[in-house]
Amino acid sequence: MSIDSLYEGAIAKLTAQNKIVPISLKLLTLKTNEDRVLYVYEILENLKAFPAIVDVAKNECVSAYYRNLGNKCFQNSDHYKAWQFYNLSLLHAPCNTESYALAISNRSAVLYSLKKYNESINDIEKVLSLNYPANLKEKLTKRKESCQKLSGGNVMKEVDDCSFLCLQDPQTPRFPSASSKLEVIFTEEMGRHVIAKSDIKVGEVLVQEEPYFKLLLKSQYLFACSYCLSRDSNLFPCSNCCFALYCSNECKDKAWSDYHMTECKLMATIIEMQFTKLEFLALRTVIKCRNDHTDWSALFKTVEDADNNSDTEYRGHMKIDDKWVYDSQYYSSIHTLASNIDKRSVSDIFQKSVTAAVFLYMLIEKTDFLNGDNKDETDKIKKLVGGLLLHHTMTSPTNMHGISTNTANIEGNFVDEFSIASAPYAFLSLINHSCAPNVVRFSKLGTGQMFLFALRPIKKGMQLFDNYGAHHAIEDLYTRIHHLKFQYKFTCHCEACINNWPQYLFTRPAKNLPRKLKIQKEKLLDGNAIDKLQKADRATAEKIFKPLCELAENLESYAPCTELADCQESLKQCLEIFFGVVPYGYSQLVDWKAVPPKC
Repeated sequence: MSIDSLYEGAIAKLTAQNKIVPISLKLLTLKTNEDRVLYVYEILENLKAFPAIVDVAKNECVSAYYRNLGNKCFQNSDHYKAWQFYNLSLLHAPCNTESYALAISNRSAVLYSLKKYNESINDIEKVLSLNYPANLKEKLTKRKESCQKLSGGNVMKEVDDCSFLCLQDPQTPRFPSASSKLEVIFTEEMGRHVIAKSDIKVGEVLVQEEPYFKLLLKSQYLFACSYCLSRDSNLFPCSNCCFALYCSNECKDKAWSDYHMTECKLMATIIEMQFTKLEFLALRTVIKCRNDHTDWSALFKTVEDADNNSDTEYRGHMKIDDKWVYDSQYYSSIHTLASNIDKRSVSDIFQKSVTAAVFLYMLIEKTDFLNGDNKDETDKIKKLVGGLLLHHTMTSPTNMHGISTNTANIEGNFVDEFSIASAPYAFLSLINHSCAPNVVRFSKLGTGQMFLFALRPIKKGMQLFDNYGAHHAIEDLYTRIHHLKFQYKFTCHCEACINNWPQYLFTRPAKNLPRKLKIQKEKLLDGNAIDKLQKADRATAEKIFKPLCELAENLESYAPCTELADCQESLKQCLEIFFGVVPYGYSQLVDWKAVPPKC
């Protein structure tokens, strides 16, 4: 049963009982998220609508099933799919069994075929320390020797250096992730937002922010560390569940203490019920905020203080050494992100309350997360957690950010967007939307660290505008209005909407463009340069990045025009290359479900 089918089933039963109207009216009278969730919890309980909790244990038979699928793919030279199946085999193998060793051994063969020789050696050395069949060790030893010859004996991993793209300006103590060129202000019309304290040029790094946590997408479970997002080839599994892989014991331990100790028993149900990333983000936020505190009393105090500060200039701030700080590492900054509850319909609030109530039920039934020292304390904790779950199911859609890069298509051009994870960023969430943004976000591949770049020149006093997905170049005005109103609960009044800027295909060349600028654009972005950028050629990106920034500055007054649009898209392509792109094979995903087929 999915969460959507559970919701639809509950609505059908309530409709048949003629209870929709009275429940809606009752829900409108409730003043707190805690009361809303507990009310809906009782409704679902009376309907007997709560789902069965799914258990998926490690199993050698299932491990062998996935290993055999991997073998078939490997025989057909479908190496990336074989890699995924071997990781599935590893996830389902009981620790320190022959199945566990065989999964890693077979993965080493895939890595060898993909010319990842150092990574193959790492897997081989791991296997040789485990319970591996003695008669197969000779094959592994020969593979290791071959890897050493082909790699030149160098077992050091290469690390991309993006230091030249890091934040260069001093950071402010109050907003440690942001440049001192930025200022946060509040107005009734725009809410909290960010403006420039001085002139900003195209290409400047304005924010360098680590998120509160990273939520790896299910599509990436088999290729990346569940905690840090590292795309390490030698991942190893959680000792208990069949859904989390890690690049190191440090990441495994941090994930366990931050959230996985509670999530571990729920992962199969979360995946089986097809909760969206936005819903899962809400659950993880609540689990992590408790584990960030020594006890429940400390969390109650943080929430109380944050709510009391919500109407002051220190909204979302934490007092550290007598100084107010707004930063993603503190829950207060995440807690106070806008939920837009006053703009939500009663049906939307009910649906999100159903999600929160189901999460609450799972925590009660399967974990000791809500346990207090006595019944009164447990009831108080239950009320708090229910309210926070609903609160963050509403903050997630309007505040959380996707982590993505580009991946190659079958022709080898890196032009397809590739989603990896989602995460909460406190400072980046303060930046308002424009359909013609003047800033753009990028994250370094294998991390959750997000960088904000100036895409257009920003004068002192001007507001920074990000793009929430509705861009004038790719969507018409009507589509953008509907998209933004549905998810973000506002009507956009940016220059592209007010002036009805055309989509890219209908954009015209600039009028009266000086010949010097026309020649500069044609020289920088000739067919050869564009082709190399699409092939993710780093040397080309490094060569033309700064000249493109200067060109974008000079073309700004001609917006909208094809020359500026081409320049901005090429700048973004350069940044994608600098921060890491993903080869074609990684996007060829195998289909797998939380509950594996019966052996």
